[in-house]
Amino acid sequence: MKRLLPIALCVLLFSWKPPVSLSKLSKAKKGLDLVSGAAHKITEEEEYFIGRAVAARILAEYPLWKSREATRYLNLVGRTLAWRSQRPEIYGGYHFAVLDTPEANAFSAPGGIVFLTRGIVAMTANEDELAAVLAHEIQHVVAKDPLKAIKSQRLKALGTFAADEAMGSGGRVMGVFQESVLDISGTLLQKGYSRGQEKRADLGALELLAAAGYDPGALLSMLEKVKAGEKKKVRAFSAHPSASKRIAYVASGVDRGAGGRNGSARTARFERALSRR
Repeated sequence: MKRLLPIALCVLLFSWKPPVSLSKLSKAKKGLDLVSGAAHKITEEEEYFIGRAVAARILAEYPLWKSREATRYLNLVGRTLAWRSQRPEIYGGYHFAVLDTPEANAFSAPGGIVFLTRGIVAMTANEDELAAVLAHEIQHVVAKDPLKAIKSQRLKALGTFAADEAMGSGGRVMGVFQESVLDISGTLLQKGYSRGQEKRADLGALELLAAAGYDPGALLSMLEKVKAGEKKKVRAFSAHPSASKRIAYVASGVDRGAGGRNGSARTARFERALSRR
């Protein structure tokens, strides 16, 4: 019996396994779920960093207009609208800026970064029209339309690489991240959104303008100006559907009885902020 005791202890010693780490099991399960699951769901934080990279690419194409007063004013109007939207809080907050180019256009990057060009700002006659352009771009952010430009296989790859990270094998995420940024930049600068996305952004902008006390009809007046520019071959909203098609459904959605409030105060700050256009 005494000779059997050491043998028994040896068997127990070599057959013993350390307790399983629950945290490691959780990470491994998360990794397997990502591999076997559908496309990677981008978090608010990831959207923010993707948006910064997209904004950097836009700024490589167009310089910023270095007007403190105009930038401050644009952010005042933009954030007022954003707080009335269905996505008032966003990781890193909303940011608005003007691009120093005569081209008439506007861009909304992921994570609430919105750019208007000096050309489109110059087309606006008052704060309501400026708000109309901003409201349209904010609606793209609310719907996460920029992120939808990322190709589905890219999102699946992000999920696979995230699984690699979860199980400790390290990764190749940066390459897919950069390609995702190119997907979005290409949509904003060249291809444009789908007609359905643009229509939802326009109709959502009408609701947002009314909720913030602006005249929804200002979007219609801006589209009329864009249409006039199209006839003159002016490069206005080049990545958007034709203004004529947009005018048709926007006109039917405008509440003719709605109107902006505090007109005189708005006119004064509009002219003061953008007097050096």
